[in-house]
Amino acid sequence: MNAAETAVTVSAGPSRPSLVHHMLQDIWSTTLKREVGADDNFFEAGGDSLSALVVVEQINQRLGWRINMGDLLRFQTIAGLAAEKAQPQAANSERALIRMSDGGDGTPLVFVHAGHGMVDGYGRLVRELGTGRPCYGLQSPLLTEGAENVPDSIQGLAEHYADLLQDEFGDDEFHLLGSCAGGAICVELGRIAADRGLGVGRTVVVDGYLEPDSTAPMSEAELLVDFYDGLLRMSGTTDQYPAMTSEDVDLERVLRYSAAAMFGTDLGYDERAEAFCRRLYASFLATAHALSSYRPEPADVDLLMLFAKDNDTLGQWRSVITGELTAEVLRSDFYGQRLCIEEAAYVAARTVDYLGEE
Repeated sequence: MNAAETAVTVSAGPSRPSLVHHMLQDIWSTTLKREVGADDNFFEAGGDSLSALVVVEQINQRLGWRINMGDLLRFQTIAGLAAEKAQPQAANSERALIRMSDGGDGTPLVFVHAGHGMVDGYGRLVRELGTGRPCYGLQSPLLTEGAENVPDSIQGLAEHYADLLQDEFGDDEFHLLGSCAGGAICVELGRIAADRGLGVGRTVVVDGYLEPDSTAPMSEAELLVDFYDGLLRMSGTTDQYPAMTSEDVDLERVLRYSAAAMFGTDLGYDERAEAFCRRLYASFLATAHALSSYRPEPADVDLLMLFAKDNDTLGQWRSVITGELTAEVLRSDFYGQRLCIEEAAYVAARTVDYLGEE
């Protein structure tokens, strides 16, 4: 069976919202400060020329598209815009630090990417938190085409991101929030903040993991399964695609199914979509290898840790964090970045309380 035939098989049955649909919904709902459905008219839902400009800028930054006000006037629903303009980039092609909301005048909050390298798993949190403060996202530079000389360690990534944050904020204060591997990057950013004059305020980590010294590295097949399962969880499409194990996993099948989950089954086979998913997998591998070899020194940072109920790394975090560590285990069936989606309201409330800002 060739790629095109495989895509048709995946497309069988009713079409469901893709990750791109969810990203557009996050952007529209955050801007309009209300829930917006796929078929709601942007202007009838309360949009005007000013909010339309904000939406256009957000779409171009977060999805890597190149749309203008005319596109939004012609395609005034999420379903229409996604069907007509669904270019499979799903990441800004110019910079790793992107603006996710304009918000109010509160201290900015920077979301640090998890293993896949994208920040779009934080979309619901931005909707909850972004009305009172500007929100930014740090995505993996490997998601951009032709990325070179990307650091291959957690410490190196933190140094690279510190440059971007210093260019954006100078010595002004900002807070950090990271999930999974993003938690380790946040710790390193906090460690180097004083030496760099970086204005890191407080840090929230959602289900962060530290690898024990005795952990054997995962095989490439196991990593590929982990990548595939994680992307389906993040897009909410686990029940739509076949499960794979390390014995039967295949890279090309993973890329096809991942592209369909991200950009929609209606897209059919598209080499641009698979090319982006290949970059996404490269980003995942780089972050996974960096995290497995990460052996942090004690860090004097203050941290709020929100754990999934099956995360057993609290002892390791306590041995690393010499500042104030506030830890809580969430009573939820979700874990990883999915916690930021399914438990967004609670995570946002705890974050606001911890940051000490209304």
